[in-house]
Amino acid sequence: MKKLLSLILCIMMILSCFSCVSFADQDIKIIINGKNLEMDQNPIIVDSRTLVPLRAIFEALGATVTWDDATKCATGVLGTTTVSLQINNTVAKVNGNDVTLDVGAQIVNSRTLVPVRFISESLGCKVDWEDATKTVIITSSQPTSKKIIFDDLTSFENNKDYVLGGAYKAENVSLSSEVDHTTGSGKSLKLGNRTSTSHRLKLKDVFTPSDIGKTFTIKAWIYIPDATSLIDVGAYSATGTEYAMKPISLAEANVGKNEWTLIEYTYTHENPIVTQLGFDQGASKTIPTFYIDDIEITSDGNIQSTPSDPNGLKLKKSYKFDDLSSFNAFVLGGGYKAENVSLSSEVDHTTGSGKSLKLGNRTSTSHRLKLKDVFTSSDIGKTFTIKAWVYVPDAISLIEMGAYSTTNTQYAMEPIASSEVKAGKNEWTQITLVYKHENEIITQIGFDQGASKTVPVFYIDDVEIYEGATEAVPPSSGQVEDKEEIKVNYVTDGHRPVPTNFTKGKNYEDLIYYGLDKKTPQQLLAALPQGTQVVGGNFIAETVTGATQDRYDPNHGKLEVIDVLNMPFTKAVRATVYNPLEPAYTFQLSLGTPLAGKAEEGDVCLLKLWMRTQSGGQGEAQMGSVMVVVEENGGQHKKTIAANVTNAREWKEFYFPFVFKDNYTHATIRLAYYSQVVDLGGYEIINYGKDVKIEDLPTDSLSAPYLAPDAKWRKEAWDRIEKIRKGDFKVIVKDSNGNVIPNAKVDVNMYEHEFEWGVAVNTPVLSDANYQNKLSENFNAAVLENHNKWTYYEKDPELAKSILKRIQELGIEKIRGHVLLWDREWIEGSSATPDDLPSLHNDKAALQKRIKDHIDGITSDLKPYIPYEWDVLNEAVRHHVIRDIYGVGIVKEWFDMAREAMGEDGILYYNDFDRTEGEFTLLQEYVDAGVDFDGIGVQSHYGSPENPESIYEHFEKLSKYGKRLKVTEYDFSSTDFELQANFSRDFMITAFSHEAIDGFIMWGFRGADKYILYDKDYNPRPSLAVWQDLIYNKWWTDESGVTDKSGAFNVRGYYGDYDVTASANGKSKTVTAKFYKANNNTIEIVLD
Repeated sequence: MKKLLSLILCIMMILSCFSCVSFADQDIKIIINGKNLEMDQNPIIVDSRTLVPLRAIFEALGATVTWDDATKCATGVLGTTTVSLQINNTVAKVNGNDVTLDVGAQIVNSRTLVPVRFISESLGCKVDWEDATKTVIITSSQPTSKKIIFDDLTSFENNKDYVLGGAYKAENVSLSSEVDHTTGSGKSLKLGNRTSTSHRLKLKDVFTPSDIGKTFTIKAWIYIPDATSLIDVGAYSATGTEYAMKPISLAEANVGKNEWTLIEYTYTHENPIVTQLGFDQGASKTIPTFYIDDIEITSDGNIQSTPSDPNGLKLKKSYKFDDLSSFNAFVLGGGYKAENVSLSSEVDHTTGSGKSLKLGNRTSTSHRLKLKDVFTSSDIGKTFTIKAWVYVPDAISLIEMGAYSTTNTQYAMEPIASSEVKAGKNEWTQITLVYKHENEIITQIGFDQGASKTVPVFYIDDVEIYEGATEAVPPSSGQVEDKEEIKVNYVTDGHRPVPTNFTKGKNYEDLIYYGLDKKTPQQLLAALPQGTQVVGGNFIAETVTGATQDRYDPNHGKLEVIDVLNMPFTKAVRATVYNPLEPAYTFQLSLGTPLAGKAEEGDVCLLKLWMRTQSGGQGEAQMGSVMVVVEENGGQHKKTIAANVTNAREWKEFYFPFVFKDNYTHATIRLAYYSQVVDLGGYEIINYGKDVKIEDLPTDSLSAPYLAPDAKWRKEAWDRIEKIRKGDFKVIVKDSNGNVIPNAKVDVNMYEHEFEWGVAVNTPVLSDANYQNKLSENFNAAVLENHNKWTYYEKDPELAKSILKRIQELGIEKIRGHVLLWDREWIEGSSATPDDLPSLHNDKAALQKRIKDHIDGITSDLKPYIPYEWDVLNEAVRHHVIRDIYGVGIVKEWFDMAREAMGEDGILYYNDFDRTEGEFTLLQEYVDAGVDFDGIGVQSHYGSPENPESIYEHFEKLSKYGKRLKVTEYDFSSTDFELQANFSRDFMITAFSHEAIDGFIMWGFRGADKYILYDKDYNPRPSLAVWQDLIYNKWWTDESGVTDKSGAFNVRGYYGDYDVTASANGKSKTVTAKFYKANNNTIEIVLD
């Protein structure tokens, strides 16, 4: 009996290991779009799931089928959807994404059976089950429409109808009758008590796997009381998944104050994890309340087919702009602003009459646009061919396309792989990149310029990303194409491998100057015959005050006349632009038709204009920008001049030669490129007739007399350097009995500066041997460009430590920290402010604890690498969100926290790019409030040369506060690399000649045109010779001699670290000496 029971139990246990398979008494029917599906194997039911023959269901739905017998894997493809199943595997794939099945594919009677609902819904079909007749009813895609109108609702519930993000609370969401779009007297959905731009609401279950391949048009109406703001609508995934906080794609609209604004959004559903439609703010000031109403999600139900290129490559994704009313699936880099990007019908590649994507108002080659979410982790190992068309009006330029990572990650600013094309003038040019996706942080395709003159506008169209390639993949960033190993010079004895070969001597007279063979504008003008002045003097000011004054909207800005001293004109126009506008001529200065009746067809003319920037403008360099235009008077308004003028704080003259055309007499100056205040004067047109060649006229608008070799200020600065950067050193040589040794040979060889010559460092230092060697060769100081910033550091502190450790291994001992705090408006993805900080703004105790914990943690963790110096607060002239709440006292508390963390040896800096009176007002407030800071960081971003005497005066004014100064972020954005080198030479001399300055840090050394030493391929730029010649040749001491009768050898040298060798009587000894400004600088060497 026991044996029988045991046998029964064993059989039951074995049977329990198998799925329950049911061969129904009644045949299961499959109906597709009203037609019965004929099959050579009846369906079966396994664990309540209906399985049908694979080939029959796929082909009935229009999909192509392939079978891999080696892996027992079946694949069906319909349009852009690919479904793969493996026998007895409950994990299937839809477009590369894992989907878990209740029942996997099975083989029955030599036929592969698959779950009918999964296959059908994955291919965009609707599936119903009719139990009475055992019938599966499948309906292929039909037009869909979903509307959410709140008028008749009595509830709209969290976790049922919607979910919330960004730490937003459900009690702040309600149905409201305060405003209504539908009828004016109904309800809308109110999002109240918002304290962060990331407070978002996401509608649930908007998209399903059956929608894969469909394109949706989404419309929603938004209302903001008493404010204007950017509102985003985007497609999200569920909480805890990849696109829960950051949408896979979005649209953004500027919503007007107290009015309903429509946001329209086109979205193609390609990822099954995306199910939600979310609403939050773009990069703008947090608004406490906004309302949503009349949401409509529609689709024609069609699943897009999958095109291929002529080589048979499968199209993964494409960007065509013709049918779009808005486009926001991008991020920007290089300080570029979103208001400068627009859909444009000015030029079009697709049909010639559609739209392209316009990148306007560009003032730097690094102004880039990056398409979001092009690659995903499921693409790892795949090779892609990316094609795009670019158009540059009125110029030839190098355009670069590359593969980037997201903001605040390693390849956010410099692509891991890129290609470059010379885009022809006024013609569409194709650019192609072959890229193998091996790094999951790469998600974007970006466009900017290569090393060429900045073009103010270019267009992008017909971007296509194909899977596969017909040519080899080029090496990615950091790889060496010829496989030759580059040896890295790691430093163990404190002696970096500094430059030793120079083409110039060590004296002042041997300074390096570029462009001495070029004639200055003054020389070119002096060689010309007398021309006829068409307009000149105070013409531009008279235009504003006279009868021809341009009408302009006072909401955009204002024009006023100012007095000017010591210039070729006595009056100028001050143009104040409140906000940038698109197009920029929405706010412009019209100068009438000054050329009417004053020139003939073919006359050679020269237009001159003086310009300076008072405030605002582009980025931290504070470069204002306008456009000088001479155009057809009527007709199509074709141009003979359409040239950007970009300049900083000092007056500069610009030259524009042109050949006159009949009726091209109308002149304007376009103004609305930035929020800015610019001064314009000295507008002059000279007609030289037909006896002068246009190439004989000046075009060099950036030369300046203060850069010339005979500029008086430079010798005065050099003399100051001799006094403040050099000292008297004494070496006394003795024998073992303490007797001095006369006539002993002494060699005093410098191997390091006391002064900091440094650079901002990024992640290539970890893997790029070229980067490592150039860094070690040129710099004795460093700062991390990004990875000590708050959000970067919290995300990956070990990466920051790895970078710092590598810097030390390269022999760079002087490392400063940047930066503990910004007091700026929170922006999602910002490196400056963690996501949770805005929610603490109104709770001072919690806020200060969060900040103190950060300061204590990062300074303690990084003490082995950054023992002394930190930027505590950055750019507070422009950014002061928390200070506006609590006053300057909270700034004092922050510096006190840093002092407590760093101790009395800590060197605490305030760092800023601002050079207006606002900076001095702020610094005085800090002093008056007792803020404990030791230094002022002078960022020093430039885009045009400035008079070194004015720069020195600025240093002088800052030094009055009794703090040390440091140049902390120098760069010079220009494609005129000789000009860049000339100004860099003089800026270095100016800084080194001011006693309060103890360091000079540049903000990167290779790549974009603002980085002065090398291009992206490590080819030297002219500034490299200047940098090395000054630091390691002219400001470097190597001296030899013999001791006098008192056993002393005296030498005057630059402050720094030295190897000192004494030799006498067959004995020799080398010691190291720190000959620093604050030291005694007398050493004894005993030859024993």
